[in-house]
Parts: sequence; C-alpha cells; structure tokens
Amino acid sequence: MLDDILNILKERTQSPSLRLDAILYIVDKFEDDCLPIFEDILRDDSEDPDVRSAVALAIGKIGGERSLGLLLDHAKSDDVTVRNYVIQALGMLEREETVPALIDALKDTNNTIFASAADSLGRVGKPAVPYLIDLLQKGADDARCVAAWKLGELRYTDAVPALVEVIQKNENVEISALAIWALGEIGFSTQDVMDVLSWAKEEEEPDIRLRAEVAVKKIARHGN
Repeated sequence: MLDDILNILKERTQSPSLRLDAILYIVDKFEDDCLPIFEDILRDDSEDPDVRSAVALAIGKIGGERSLGLLLDHAKSDDVTVRNYVIQALGMLEREETVPALIDALKDTNNTIFASAADSLGRVGKPAVPYLIDLLQKGADDARCVAAWKLGELRYTDAVPALVEVIQKNENVEISALAIWALGEIGFSTQDVMDVLSWAKEEEEPDIRLRAEVAVKKIARHGN
C-alpha cells in the first residue's frame, strides 16, 4: 500500500488533490524511505505550491536533523505560500536552531509570514527567550512588539529586566504597553517591577495606564 502511495507522489501527472491526500497518508505511516521523496518535491520550484507547502508541514511533523536542515534551506523560498508553510514547519520542530531564521522572517513584508514567524517563535519556548530579549532591545518596532508579546506568553522571569528597561525608556507607546502586559503575565514581583508599574499607572496615555493597573492586579494574584 505504501509503495502505491509513494508512486502517486513520484508521478507528477497526478492531480494536486490526490497528491495532498498521499502526503497526509505518508505522514501517518512514515518510514525513512519517504523523506527523500519529500525532499525532491520541496526542492522542485516547478511543483504545485500547495503540494510543496503540505510537504513542508509534513517534514516539520517528522522532525529530526535532516528535516531541520531542509526547512532552513527553504526559509527564504521565492514562493510566498511555500515560505509561509516552511516558517510554520520550523516552529513545529521547537528547536533553538530555528530561531534566527524565524526572527529574520519577522522582517518579511507579507503579513501572513510575519504572523507565522511570531507564532513559531512562541512554539520554540524557553530557548527563544535570549533571542527575543535581544530583539526587544534592538529590533524594528513591529518585531519589538512581537518580542514583548511572546515574552509575556512564555512567562520566563529572565525577561523581566529587559521589559522593565523598555517601559522606563518609554520610546514607543505600543511597545511599552505590551511590555507592561508581559510583566503582568509573568507575574514576578520585584521592586523595579512595582516601581515602573506605579509610574505607568499615573501616565496620561490611557493604554499605558490601564495595562499597568491590570498588570499590578495580576502580579498580586500570582503572589497569593
């Protein structure tokens, strides 16, 4: 049965819908012999983009060193659809080695790819935290917003000093507001945290003030 399914993928004359069904079947019944076929499809620029994208997701699900290298090779694919799904697949691997490529994808002008990169960074988890802190401090404004958002979602206390510093500088209202939100999500009370939130509660900017009030309440709940 598996040989028949593999032949459907090898025969490029088959319809994309049939080949997509074949990919789904192979992922569930995966054997090592299947990966070279997936590689050939992903590398073929003349292949149907939907089929290549499905293969990218399948490779992400399979995981392993070979999958990592293959997906990193295609993180800047010229095809927007393929590039988007490769970025999603990199997140599925949940590995630190993917983080530089995911951060680079935040520079993409395509909003869908930007969103996929942000989601994938969150899936990497704790290994992404140092990179997100660096991005929060040095990135473009959109990327810094993502960094603050993801640091709040991940809830690691390592990020607290950098978030406090961003709020103290108050260079960008949106970034500051997200950093305040992130402190509330992390829920770690230090004197620096409470001082900067006390200041933020008195700010004229409504979003800053309201987020600070909520963050203080969340931190208090974490402490109980």
